[in-house]
Amino acid sequence: MEEKISKANVATATGVADAEDAQKHIKNIKEQHRWDPNLPTDVYNEIDEALHTTDEHTRVEVADELLENSPYPEVRAAVPNYDEGGHSNTFRAWTIGLVLATIGSGLNMLFSMRAPYIVIPSYVAQVVAYPLGLAWERWMPAWEFTFFGIKCNLNPGPFSKKEHAISVIMANASFNGGAAYATDVILAQRAFYKQEYDRAFEIFLTISSQMLGFGLAGFFTRFLVQPAAMIWPSTLINCSLFTALHDRRPADPKKTSGWSIGKYRLFLYTLIGSFVWYWFPGYIAPFLSVFAFVTWIKPNNVVINQLFGGWSGLSLIPITFDWTQISGFNFSPMIAPWFAIANTLIGMVLWYWIIVSAVHYKGLFWSKYLPISDSNSYDNTGAEYNVSKILNDQGDFDEQKYKSYSPLFISTSFMISYGLSFATIVAVIFHTFLFHGKELWTRFKNFGREEEDVHARLMARFKTVPLWWYGATFLIMFGMALGVTQGYPTHLTWWAFILSQILAIVWFVPIGMVQATTNIQIGLNVFTEFIIGYMQPGRPMAMMLFKTFGYITMSQGLYFCQDLKIGHYMKIPPRVTFSAQMIACLWSSFVQVGVLNWALNNITDVCDQRQRNHFSCPNGRVFFNASVIWGAIGPARMFSPGSIYSPMMWFWLAGAILPVAIYICARIGPKSPVRYLSAPIIFG
Repeated sequence: MEEKISKANVATATGVADAEDAQKHIKNIKEQHRWDPNLPTDVYNEIDEALHTTDEHTRVEVADELLENSPYPEVRAAVPNYDEGGHSNTFRAWTIGLVLATIGSGLNMLFSMRAPYIVIPSYVAQVVAYPLGLAWERWMPAWEFTFFGIKCNLNPGPFSKKEHAISVIMANASFNGGAAYATDVILAQRAFYKQEYDRAFEIFLTISSQMLGFGLAGFFTRFLVQPAAMIWPSTLINCSLFTALHDRRPADPKKTSGWSIGKYRLFLYTLIGSFVWYWFPGYIAPFLSVFAFVTWIKPNNVVINQLFGGWSGLSLIPITFDWTQISGFNFSPMIAPWFAIANTLIGMVLWYWIIVSAVHYKGLFWSKYLPISDSNSYDNTGAEYNVSKILNDQGDFDEQKYKSYSPLFISTSFMISYGLSFATIVAVIFHTFLFHGKELWTRFKNFGREEEDVHARLMARFKTVPLWWYGATFLIMFGMALGVTQGYPTHLTWWAFILSQILAIVWFVPIGMVQATTNIQIGLNVFTEFIIGYMQPGRPMAMMLFKTFGYITMSQGLYFCQDLKIGHYMKIPPRVTFSAQMIACLWSSFVQVGVLNWALNNITDVCDQRQRNHFSCPNGRVFFNASVIWGAIGPARMFSPGSIYSPMMWFWLAGAILPVAIYICARIGPKSPVRYLSAPIIFG
């Protein structure tokens, strides 16, 4: 497509005129990064020294250094502090991106119906897009043509990093989080409740739930994308991989401690090595996947298996030689900063190793009759809870059947995880208000005048996306979602739908700041289930939709922010990024609904637990069970005063107390290790 080719460009001048100006810049930087756990201690000390030094030349040098590059070493290592130039908005980039978005979203939809389900991450698209781009560059002719009135060139030259990034952004928008969340609602409805509306309902539900967050993302870029402190660790992996694939230069041994292997060759060696090794824990020696050697001593001892078992216990000595076990829940620990991993470890040891063990072996909450750790639900005989025994012929909750059958029981770790979810929702609000409230208010008041880092100054050369584009997108999707929920017998009231959007908006920035700095996303799924269970009890379909629109609006919006940060780092014009995200997400929604319907109509015994090819719909089954537990039985019968798990409600108070305690300690010792503690991560 016709565009002005971006040439390599350095950042605009920092604007540090003299020592007085430098003092102002350094003060602003210190204020913005006051509670920033990612800021290295030596940089923090350097800022303090520059503020108190009498050497004006040193003060100017420090200000220039901080403004000419990112203060974070991981960002400096992955992202150059200049625009490398090259094409971005090309027919080639769009074609590769849409093809990969189609294949990736379709396969993720199909594989999500299989047990165990497989998720194809967007990193696969990033690796695959590179040889496709090189092949296009080599063999396609440089024909010029017009496409819907836009002048295009079939082969504009070398396949650039920016074109590559466009393809990856489209893949991220389509299938980075797996299959669309709304497809689980459709699966639960059609395969388990045996209800079916029409294709319009399925398509509009999927599109609106996927793209409502897109509208919100644009409004919060000033808080979650533009600030240097919002590093988005996972995007640095994308940027490093772009460099590894496109940079074929050999390493300079003088700069790499004698290391002579280039980035591209190292990537290939690592790729081949990991492929070969996975055959051992995956197929040849599965015991390497969960290396619970302690259980080998007494394999029939229940207590030893509960404490040291990897699949059925607490895994007190967690050893694995399988990378998929390490990255299965929190993605890759190599992406998250060290303090995020440390807070996660604190929470795991405190809540699961200590609290869960104490509660279970004390015999509280009937735990002696239940597993110590699993995610299943049980009845009063210890058998798996049979939800069909509490539903009538229409799939609605039957009070008399419930009373004659059994209350619902869950394992000890599952019970504690619900309490921790309650605490996390409160903690993230308190944490954001205490540690970042002043910063957020300053950014809100001084929009366009805040201290910009080098990448923000480089992006200032491009036309920004008008806020009304995002506003129009949100309003269109809001109307579509409202029509879906009110035009069909979903039982979700209009005011409940609006509340789901309010929840997504309120928690968008607090949870986004945690994810942007730690690579850990805190979900609203349990919270939304809790809220709708009290508001509209006995309405499973309403519960599923409220959860989808409340949780996924925020979650998808944060994924869009993450992609916007990739565009920010790669210096892609914001309007091009907007278009790529919008079209890829819209198109993939049609693809996923199409694949879902093909599977339901053509796979024999689909969603049956004994399906011969294992297309048993595990995600849809979990969604169905959750809709019964939260939408039919409801939280009132589980957590209200007098119910079995009512003590879990105290976690709401714990979620408010811990952030305040950490904040007070951090105020007393601003440079102490307490500043690295994060209550939302410890709980969540």
